[in-house]
Amino acid sequence: MALVQDNVLYIDRFIPTFPHPQLWDLSLSPNGHYYPNKPPGLTFLGLPVLFATNILNISFPWDGWILILLSCCFTSFAVLMVYLMCKNTLGMDEKVSIITSLIFAFATFAFPHSVTLYSNVFSQFFVIFSTYFLINKQQIENTIVRLFLSGMGMGFLIILDYPNLLLIVPMLVYLLSSKNWRLIWVFLIPVGLFVIVLAWYQFVCFGSPFVTTYTYAVTHSDVSTGFNNPLQRGLIGLLITPRRGLFLYSPILLFSLYGLVKMVQNKSERKEALLFISLFLILLVFFALQKYSSGWIFGSRRLTPVLPLFVLFTGKVLTLPKDEVFSFLPWNNARSFLERHGNVVFWTVFGILLSISIGINTIGAITDVHPTNTTYFDHNIELLLAGQISGFIWNFSPLLGFAIILPAIILISSTLYKVYQKPLSTLNLRSP
Repeated sequence: MALVQDNVLYIDRFIPTFPHPQLWDLSLSPNGHYYPNKPPGLTFLGLPVLFATNILNISFPWDGWILILLSCCFTSFAVLMVYLMCKNTLGMDEKVSIITSLIFAFATFAFPHSVTLYSNVFSQFFVIFSTYFLINKQQIENTIVRLFLSGMGMGFLIILDYPNLLLIVPMLVYLLSSKNWRLIWVFLIPVGLFVIVLAWYQFVCFGSPFVTTYTYAVTHSDVSTGFNNPLQRGLIGLLITPRRGLFLYSPILLFSLYGLVKMVQNKSERKEALLFISLFLILLVFFALQKYSSGWIFGSRRLTPVLPLFVLFTGKVLTLPKDEVFSFLPWNNARSFLERHGNVVFWTVFGILLSISIGINTIGAITDVHPTNTTYFDHNIELLLAGQISGFIWNFSPLLGFAIILPAIILISSTLYKVYQKPLSTLNLRSP
């Protein structure tokens, strides 16, 4: 609002609305002004909404509700990109593509976090957006356009959150290993433009293009941070504990581990599988070293940017013969039983884990995504049992958004897929 109403980047006028001006979320610059300690990407995305609400004189709380709708829309766009990645890039059929996108929408952190204005929510869209255009050769024949769009997505990731800069490494490796490696400059040009924007912002705020909002906040406050958490402890915390555990909050993603193995074993999909898992592991390890860094929030919002890619491995499992999924079991009796009833066993286990995943994330969405002084899921259950679902109206909006946009996802994506496959003049769009 400072940029919209006062045409300035500092937020001094709004400091009295903060309960504690010395909070980690603020930085006092050498020029005597307060700035957010975050990169400017989220601000840039919200500017059109804030300009519109200011012109239309839409005041609190409705302006905030509209911003939440923006967050919901970007989550829905990420759902769309998951569908397109499954259908157009990985060659999955319509049914599997829909199921995979629904798993991402309702059975992961994406659901409860879609009503928060964190950069991670928007990063998840730009991660899969950038990855989609990086690897999708069949649907977009113009390589220059494709790589430029991928670079645009990567560039916006950088100004959304500093750790996203690490994601450029596996993307560059993937690009350099392709036959279009000489066009790497097409990818890097938009990335460079966004880096210039970020450097300008840091220069205006802190007098140097090389001083980030994070490093300045840490070096000029009492906040202690660093990569001093044992890696194994961080990995356990982020993956399998009630505190942050990805596989506890979304047990359906256990299938992604098997899907990853099968994609790596397939030579035609190996490069893409390694790209997806590299992007996931980079953020996982980065934040595992920071004592479950995610604030007081439901699950781990730090992993949401790469969840769309990790879900793709679960989609891969749905394309495999179901009696092969549990073939790793060492017992002969179990193997014999699965040969006869593998399909039933698979869908039973899949249905149970999917129901648990949807149930847990729905409870997080309709109760409180920001539980006070706790980071454990049992607090959300206590709120539900006590009938404290005051955020239900606000948090229910993504469910409505997904329900409305899903038919459009199926219709538009299927039509585009047909258009890409055949010349427009040969299409009979009226045929069933």
